[in-house]
Amino acid sequence: MSPTPNFDKALETILTKLQPHQKGCQQCRMVFDIFKEDIDFYQIFRVPSPTLCPQCRLQRRLGYRINLSPVFYKKGCSAPGHSEKVVSTYAPDNPLKIYDYNFWHSDQWEPFDFGRNYDFSKKFFEQFMDFVWGMPHPAIYKDPRGVNSEYVVSGLQPKNCYYSAVPYASENVYYSSLIMYSKDCVDCIYLDNCQQCYGSANLYRCHNCLFCVDCSECLDSLFSFNCKNCQHCFGCDNLRNKKYHFFNLPLTKEAYEQKLKNINLGDRTILLQYLQKFSHILSSAIHKNLNNLKIANSSGNDLRECNNCFWCFEIWGGCENLRYGASLEKVNNSMDFFGGSDNSFVYESTGISYCNNVKFCLQCRHSSNVEFCCECHNCEYCFGCFGLKNKKYCLFNRQYQEKDYWALVDEIKSRMLKDDEYGEFLPLNKAWVPYNDSSASVDFPLSQAEAKQKGRHFQEEVKSEIDLSKVQSIKAEDLPDDIAKVPDEILDKAIICATTHKPFKLTKFELDFYRKYNLSLPTEHPSERIKNRLRDFRHPYKLWKDTCFNCKKEINSGWDPAKEYKIYCEACYLREIV
Repeated sequence: MSPTPNFDKALETILTKLQPHQKGCQQCRMVFDIFKEDIDFYQIFRVPSPTLCPQCRLQRRLGYRINLSPVFYKKGCSAPGHSEKVVSTYAPDNPLKIYDYNFWHSDQWEPFDFGRNYDFSKKFFEQFMDFVWGMPHPAIYKDPRGVNSEYVVSGLQPKNCYYSAVPYASENVYYSSLIMYSKDCVDCIYLDNCQQCYGSANLYRCHNCLFCVDCSECLDSLFSFNCKNCQHCFGCDNLRNKKYHFFNLPLTKEAYEQKLKNINLGDRTILLQYLQKFSHILSSAIHKNLNNLKIANSSGNDLRECNNCFWCFEIWGGCENLRYGASLEKVNNSMDFFGGSDNSFVYESTGISYCNNVKFCLQCRHSSNVEFCCECHNCEYCFGCFGLKNKKYCLFNRQYQEKDYWALVDEIKSRMLKDDEYGEFLPLNKAWVPYNDSSASVDFPLSQAEAKQKGRHFQEEVKSEIDLSKVQSIKAEDLPDDIAKVPDEILDKAIICATTHKPFKLTKFELDFYRKYNLSLPTEHPSERIKNRLRDFRHPYKLWKDTCFNCKKEINSGWDPAKEYKIYCEACYLREIV
């Protein structure tokens, strides 16, 4: 028998009447579809249909994550007996209370000490968000198995990584975002199984590729777009199985090598000239409408080796039966899910790994049968909890007998259903992550005025920790033009960003990297460089209706029509390119 009979009875009345239809999003007012396949999932998850469209639901989940563009501050630790400043993703003026990373993950504090009774005179989200705001949060969210990777957000087992987001089983990754199974890469986004790459985006199994975009299985190439299985190519686009090509023209090995000897990318002026030429290549090259590989019965973009995935993005091997998912690996039978691996039956959640039967949760691990839980590990049958480990039958961080737990959950969920709260993820207007620091700001940017008008928390600019009165500084425009002229003393100086005027410093690893690959020094702050790459080269979690540039038939495209690329459907692309 169901442990929540009253809730199930009320929900069944709703689901029985539910038919495929169109409805208006309560946030953006756009009309969206409720498909039969959606309803099948609602029946499985025992939830009503959502009030927001898929894009607004995604925005809400992204609003609680900092994993597309890393953000770092120094904030005072609130743990008992602590007063030191620690690396955190929360600014000093954010009222959220934090514990330093090691203390938060230790047994030196008890999450039950912050437990409270449920108040049926208040709505769920009102008291749940107040409860979570009163809890101590981890200063930063990352894998405890990381090695020498203090300035890292999220990821899995990073080693010697710095100022990066989601370095996944990677080593020596600097100033990058979402780098998987890769090593010795700097200033990159979205790499998978790559080594020794720089200034690149969306690469798969590439080695020694500099300033390349959307390439796979390439070697020793520069300024190339959408090349596959190519070696020693410079300034090329849409090549397959080629060697020694210069701006798509074949050369002998000797002629190609002589060309490269005459190009000094260590000189900033020359590098900027070739970056401008590469920008022209990107704007004039043919673009395939979608970047999918080995998929079956699936729709979306950046899908690889998946089956029956609808309107999904960045889905890697081992995924099946997904709807409205993004950035997932080894996940099945899930819906409205962003960011996770090794899961099944997850609904309206984000940051979930090694879990089963999870709904409306944030950053949980090795848990099952939990709802509205955050930062809970190895838990089951918990509702509205935060920071628990190895617990069962808990509600608002209070322990209950199994019978009492289910009686409370039944009444709470019934009330939530009546108040139109059950079925919704955490509200953005109560988020502890400032909107402009969150991943939502990448795909759904808002100005400070727009964010405040919508009731979103917006983080004001925080002064740099670098005290310019105590260190030498140099303006970006005064840096040596050629990397060969850069002295070791540059490591002791603060560089003033040419765009934001924020100070930043070089590390020895990156200076050695620039010298090894003969690259001129960057002139912009690392955070600005990451933002620029996300803006210019990232594939958004979105599809556009477009027409094939060649045959004019209507297609779905992962490219923003505003960029005016030549978008080809798959059939025309294969005839033209492969």
